[in-house]
Amino acid sequence: MRKLFTITLGLFCVVLFMGCSIKTNNADDKTTTVSQETKETGKSEETGEPAPITGGWAINENMDPANNKEAMEAFNKAIDCLDGYRYEVVAVLGSQVVAGMNYSYLCKGEMVIPDAKPDYNIVNVYEDLKGDAQITETVRLPEGKPDWEYNSKNTSLKENPDVDIIFNKALEEHVGVVYDPIAYIGKKNNTYAIIAKTTTVTVNPQTNISIVYITGTDSSARIDDIKEIDIALE
Repeated sequence: MRKLFTITLGLFCVVLFMGCSIKTNNADDKTTTVSQETKETGKSEETGEPAPITGGWAINENMDPANNKEAMEAFNKAIDCLDGYRYEVVAVLGSQVVAGMNYSYLCKGEMVIPDAKPDYNIVNVYEDLKGDAQITETVRLPEGKPDWEYNSKNTSLKENPDVDIIFNKALEEHVGVVYDPIAYIGKKNNTYAIIAKTTTVTVNPQTNISIVYITGTDSSARIDDIKEIDIALE
């Protein structure tokens, strides 16, 4: 799988976020994680359950925002000063213990204007030891590709049965990896983009967050591409 490279939100988001302490990546100024020392942990900070470590980040076992109280409190503090743009947390992807905490979220975002169309972003938040929180980085999905029709409704595959059928059909011939869908985020023609947790079926399993691109027809379905998302946004 190829690493997903960070892509900034458009200029309009930069203008909107000027009132907040937000750090984003661009070609000339790459933001580093707001941390002094990374401490690797073998358990999810939110669930207490064992979770894989990738660069010091723990991928959550339970990504439901309702079950990640501390992460959601940090997120709400970080977006408190946003004006003209709103985020809805779809999933709390993971966390990292630093001098404070880093959290990573899958979010649906949109401008606060009539008939606004949503897009999807990985949003990272840093909460310091005093409890102050700020957005540190954002990445638009899927990779800022043009002409995608983003899902404006429920992201669960259970609520999108046509996509669910194609997704499961496409996985029938894939062995060695378990795909746990997180959210259906959009489509282009008959190709669909689904955020999934992927875990290798090995003695030492590895878990990643990925965008899985599937194409479905009346008679078949296939995986076109899988792009790993580094939730550290490095």
